Amino acid sequence: MSNHRNYLVFGPAYLDIAVFTDKRIVDGEPPVTVDQSLAASSVEKRDDNLVLLHGDCGDSLTCILPETYAGLAATYNLAEPVLARLLGPDTARVVVGEYPVTDCRQMVGGMGAGYALAFNGTLRFPLGGRPFIPDETGAAILRELSKVDIKSIPSYITGCSSDSTLLLTSDYGDKLAVGVREALVRWHCEDADRDLVARADALVFCGAPNSLMADVLAWAPDVPVMCAPAMRNVCDEFYPLAELASYIDYLTMNSLEWQHLVGREKVRREVPVVTVTDGPRGSRIYFDDGELAVPTKPRTDPVNTNRAGETYGSTFFKVLLHCDPEFHLSRSVDVDLALHAGQIASAQANRQLDITDFAFPPDDWDESTASQAEV
Repeated sequence: MSNHRNYLVFGPAYLDIAVFTDKRIVDGEPPVTVDQSLAASSVEKRDDNLVLLHGDCGDSLTCILPETYAGLAATYNLAEPVLARLLGPDTARVVVGEYPVTDCRQMVGGMGAGYALAFNGTLRFPLGGRPFIPDETGAAILRELSKVDIKSIPSYITGCSSDSTLLLTSDYGDKLAVGVREALVRWHCEDADRDLVARADALVFCGAPNSLMADVLAWAPDVPVMCAPAMRNVCDEFYPLAELASYIDYLTMNSLEWQHLVGREKVRREVPVVTVTDGPRGSRIYFDDGELAVPTKPRTDPVNTNRAGETYGSTFFKVLLHCDPEFHLSRSVDVDLALHAGQIASAQANRQLDITDFAFPPDDWDESTASQAEV
């Protein structure tokens, strides 16, 4: 399906160390599927071939790297328990285990990079280094973005390092991202952003700081606005996400983020359409006074959940704009369009599970594609 909009995407791009294992991240009963990002207070290089995720609460996850990737060995000191958000802050359950690594690769990551590729848009993102000169990690990120043909315009943040991520993924649908965020948390709006926004006819905010989003939206033109927050956006007490609801035309997040969002009722009142994805349990769509449940096709084979949420969100937004290009002006979505967008987005996300590279399924929407979402 052709899509000719000029999407401007505000979000991070990281250098990902992607580690794949065939073991569940959390063993025991009840089973827990991990799909979240955690902050690390620090990262320390190691001189062996181990990646260790260490938490003061007792979490200790050890990944044994192939010799060819021994240079990526490091200890990540977790800033919070792995299961605190999933099971509650008072949980005594910890995660301890050794994880055989079936594959390891270094690649570009981050929601900004993902959505920029999915929309074939322009990425605005932060890098550490000096003015217009990236640090070593930043230079690697720019090379990786170029490899996948993502057009990017960095915002250089002096006095800090570019951001990187350890991404631990299992065959059971687990995805645990851990990283230190120096450039991202210091990212702020610049005069250059006004010129970039003036040339865009759709804006996508995905993990960009709420303060930056507030500044941009205060003077942005009347174009469709999508927001795909990370947990740090949801938990931001200084610039609450709900206070930006009146500027957002489409909001998408996963069930854990939705659960922790303060001001859900305000968001439901003021955002025309909200989607909440929940892995194999499908998704829910909230619009006006309505609510829909969209199932997903069951899968029993090993899957790669990387980018599935970005596929769902980007597809849903593109379908909305294709079928009703001015929905952001009416700020209303009817039930038929919501269901249609949800079915296609679910089918595309299911196709994404079979893609291991940094890529997305083509936008070849049709009725047969939408029917794949049905159980």
